[in-house]
Amino acid sequence: MPAMWHNSGMPSLVRGGFRFLSSEVRGLEAAVYVLAACAVLSSVLGLVRDRLFAHTFGAGTELDLYYAAFRIPDVLFVATGALVSVYVLIPELARRSDAEQKDFIDTVLVGFSVLSSLFAIIAAIFAPYILQTLFPQLTLSGHLPALVGLTRILLLQPILLGFSNILAAITQSRRRYALYAVSPLLYNLGIIGGLLLLYPFMGMSGLAWGVVVGAAMHLGIQLPSVLRDGFLRGLSHPHEWMAFLRTASVSIPRALTLSMNQLSFLGLTVLAALLSSGSIAVFMFAFNLQAVPLAIIGASYSVAAFPALASALSKGRHEEFLEHISTAARHILFWSLPVSALIIVLRAHMVRVILGSGAFDWTDTRLTAAAFGLFSISLAAQGFMLLLARGYYAAGRTFVPFVVATVGAGITVALGVLFIGLLQNENTLRALQDFMRVQGLSGSTVLALPLAYAVASILSAVILTIHFEWRWGGFFARIRGSLFHAVAAALSAGLAAYLALTLVGPLTLSSTLASVFLRGLFGGLVGIAAAMAMYALLKNREYAETVAAIRARLWRVPLAPAHPIASGEDISQH
Repeated sequence: MPAMWHNSGMPSLVRGGFRFLSSEVRGLEAAVYVLAACAVLSSVLGLVRDRLFAHTFGAGTELDLYYAAFRIPDVLFVATGALVSVYVLIPELARRSDAEQKDFIDTVLVGFSVLSSLFAIIAAIFAPYILQTLFPQLTLSGHLPALVGLTRILLLQPILLGFSNILAAITQSRRRYALYAVSPLLYNLGIIGGLLLLYPFMGMSGLAWGVVVGAAMHLGIQLPSVLRDGFLRGLSHPHEWMAFLRTASVSIPRALTLSMNQLSFLGLTVLAALLSSGSIAVFMFAFNLQAVPLAIIGASYSVAAFPALASALSKGRHEEFLEHISTAARHILFWSLPVSALIIVLRAHMVRVILGSGAFDWTDTRLTAAAFGLFSISLAAQGFMLLLARGYYAAGRTFVPFVVATVGAGITVALGVLFIGLLQNENTLRALQDFMRVQGLSGSTVLALPLAYAVASILSAVILTIHFEWRWGGFFARIRGSLFHAVAAALSAGLAAYLALTLVGPLTLSSTLASVFLRGLFGGLVGIAAAMAMYALLKNREYAETVAAIRARLWRVPLAPAHPIASGEDISQH
């Protein structure tokens, strides 16, 4: 067998590919290209994953169970994994020699193993009681055993991803950005493999094992290079335990902030489970769709700004700090508001092209499109939350984002309950259905949840922005003009796209995929052209910078590089 493999050239091909992935990426601009390319591929794979799920199951009970089973594991991942975040581990590694780094990482791994395994075992034991409390409707329908089984399998995921995040600190500190960036791709491939290969033989448990396989590949791709560096070779050293405890304590505010976000999401999932079958699936499909522009715009600019923000504050340059964060905020507004307008107008076209096949019927399309449109209202607000939170982290003020996240979580769930109650009134429900063009569709009460999420996100962003202005001052003045320009461009884009769709005619049940795509593409191009024209007319600063950057790239004129280094915590995984 070894000779056969040797003759085939496969081992050398694999070794060569792995050497390429694990090689050091020199130069920040080259690192940006690698990370950006993999981020786009990860988003595409995520959409392929959701399309396959939609094709196979539609928005029904199976996906309700699948997504509900993630809730406990995801909370555990945030609660334990965020304690050993790359944002904290990388500075710790930078302060140590090679030998000290090995001792420190060994200690972190042992501490995380004990903590995460203990929590996972407790969660597995109490899963039936927790899940029947959270999802009484699924319990009454006789689905509790399946939900518990899926959850217990998925409890392996936070352990594996937590380990992977620890190794990611080593991978990033050694500038192996290709290896780091390919991990989310393997995670999504594992989920897709679970659907295509394991589900036909194992049923729903095959889907859960696919997630575990994806998490194992997320971890495994980083192991060889880490082992080659001499890590994971010995037991932890007692003198490093205090360092581990200090590292975990620094991460607690960030972990609590992320936990609040997960708890609000858990609350909305619980509310969705009380509604008609398929409500969780509709909610998750729409959430995953809006996560793509959020990752590309809001997350990218907030992550890219972080090193500059931290550097400016460390040197006491508050004006420079404000200028950096205001520049990122203006670009978030520049992109997010027109994109939100286009999503609202073209939502049905997008959903039908991305998800519309197989069991995902026209009713599922219309409900998911409406939820997608409601989520998109808050794209700019969510981007602001990501950016300003990193501004506070750079300043060492982690308590403020935690308080706002806690308040936001409470508002989100409270609004979800309130809006569901309001939609019990037939007149209110009919008004919302008319506005979102889902007239007469059963199950449209689920739209209360993305609406609650969007409103709560906007309120949280307003609260955090007001506090930021009070704390540092001058932020509003720097972004006020860009906000006006972005609103004008968004209105122009939305109106132009709507008129273009009116010209080509509405979608019908008989519309082919090609027809839907071409109509949406036409509307989108017209809307983009209108936004560009408005920005040009207003002599928008961000528009001029973007055009200059594109011209510079085409003519290969070097520009000042950005700094986007993202952690696994910033990646939407389901």
